[in-house]
This record gives sequence, structure tokens and C-alpha cells, in this order.
Amino acid sequence: MKKRGWFTRSQLWFLLLVLNACLLVLGIIFLSRYKNGTHSDASVALKTISSGKSTEPTAQYYAVEYSQPESFTFDPNVADSTMLLRLGLVPFQVRSIYRYRAKGGRFSTKDDFRKVYRLTNEQWEHLSPLITIDKKYQLVDVKPKQKENIQNTLAQNIQADTANKASCATPTHLPEPKAYPRKLSGDETIDINTSDSAQLCRVPGIGPYYSRQIIRYRNKLGGYVSTTQLLQIENFPTEALAWLVVSDSVSIKRLNINNLSIRQLMKHPYIGYYRASAIVDYRRVHGPITNIHVLRNLSHFSDEDIEKLKPYLDFPITENSDSLEVK
Repeated sequence: MKKRGWFTRSQLWFLLLVLNACLLVLGIIFLSRYKNGTHSDASVALKTISSGKSTEPTAQYYAVEYSQPESFTFDPNVADSTMLLRLGLVPFQVRSIYRYRAKGGRFSTKDDFRKVYRLTNEQWEHLSPLITIDKKYQLVDVKPKQKENIQNTLAQNIQADTANKASCATPTHLPEPKAYPRKLSGDETIDINTSDSAQLCRVPGIGPYYSRQIIRYRNKLGGYVSTTQLLQIENFPTEALAWLVVSDSVSIKRLNINNLSIRQLMKHPYIGYYRASAIVDYRRVHGPITNIHVLRNLSHFSDEDIEKLKPYLDFPITENSDSLEVK
């Protein structure tokens, strides 16, 4: 069976006629333009290409022909572009002056005109005698009396400096040396339960920092039982223990274990939150704690913990011990 094409024979003849008509119209347009002188432009272009010259116009901001610079007085704060070009400035310099004035800049002195972009020495020598600055653009000058006062103060300051240098060269009164606390020596000791920070600073190896740490840890514990407890302070100097003693252990503050809440118990360094919670839970279930050995029944207390806590716990039993609320 014969395959059928896309177009019929009549449609193909119609497309050929349309194509010939389009080519005819394009040819007419081309011939009309050629007769109007387009061929002259093409010939000129060929001549310029053969001669090596470019036909493209150079980009210019101002079509100003070069002329000899004129000489007349002018104020750069108000001079227009025509005046500035007549004086010998080039267009980009005129634009920079306009841009400077538009941003609020002012020429207060002749030397300010030196800041014009790409100003040459030849231009400056020609323009500097012609610049006149109006008074309203000039800066306020210092009054003569003020100048004299400034000069007098400068002279006085110079004299004072020379006098101070002379006095420093031959000092008459030396500052007294700062008094430091006398350190302990020999068999001298200090009780860490009753001493203050000034007394603790007398111990060799202890300064203001460790004296504050000793007092802060003493207040948390309720008092020291042994000097070895000081080693629980971070980086405490062990050589300082030789001058420290615990002679007053009666004033140790004890904790009423049956009346204190969790928040009050957990503040002690040897108890914390979990042990305080275990003590309060035991009191709620079994009643008041009668002695230190009861704590052995609690999983959070080891024998070492109980020995450390023994000097700091008290076990009084009051009427309201069973009805305490956990806070």
C-alpha cells in the first residue's frame, strides 16, 4: 500500500508560491535601500578598514574643544562648569568638584583646592593665584587673646614638666613600702576554726584566695574536725598544714537530722541531694532516726561517709518530728 505524504500536491504548489513572493518582497526592499545611499556607507566602511582608522565615536562626557586656559578670579564653592572649563580644568575634574559640593564639602582655604582629583602642578600654578574664598566659607579664626592664652598655658605646662622631671631625678620623699603581714615561723600555729582571713594570710603558702576558701568551706561544714579536711579544697598547698591546727572542736555546728528538710540537709558538703532524700524518706516510713548506726541501713551511706558525718549530726527527737513536711 502506498504511503500518504504530509501535504497534497495542491498544498505544495501553494507553499512554493508564498516562498517566491517573500523572496521577491525582500529583494525589492534591498534594492530600494541600496538606491537610497546605503552603498556609500559600505564603501566608506571599507575605506576606513583599509586605512586602519576606527569609525566608532569616542565616549566623551563633554564635547569641549581644547582652548588656552583663561585667567580670572573664581570661588570654587560657587563656580559653575563653564567657568571651570574655561580655567583649564578637564571634564572629570569638574564632575569631581560638583560631586564634592553636592555631598556638603566646602573649600575653606586655597590649599583645599589641591584635593581636586588628578590636579597637576601646572594647573595648580595657574589657578592658585586666581582662587578667592568668600568669608562665609572660611573657618572661624582663633581670636588673638585666645592665642595668647593658649601660648601661656603651653609655656606653663612646659615649665611644670621640667620641674617634675627635676624632682623625679632627685627625689626627696620616697613612698613608704606596703606593709605585708608577717609570716609565721618556728612553732607558731593558727586555729582554723577561730582565725579570720588576715590571720590565715600569715601562714606560709596561703594568700587571700586560700584564706577565703578556708573560711567558705568552714561555714559549709559547720567547722573543721581535722586539718586534713583542708585537702578537700582544690589545689590546697599541703606544706601549709604544718602551721594549722584544730584546737576548738566544741564549736562545731551540728545538724538536727530529724527536723531539717531536704533543702537544708543537702547544703552540707558530706550529704548532698540523694543522701538527704534518703534520710527524709526513711523518716517518713520508719519515724525519727535515733542514732548514727541507722544510716547504715540506707544504700547511699558507706562506712566512710558515716565516719565523716558523725561529728556533724545530732539526733534529738521532738514531738513534731513525725509530722514534718518535705520541702
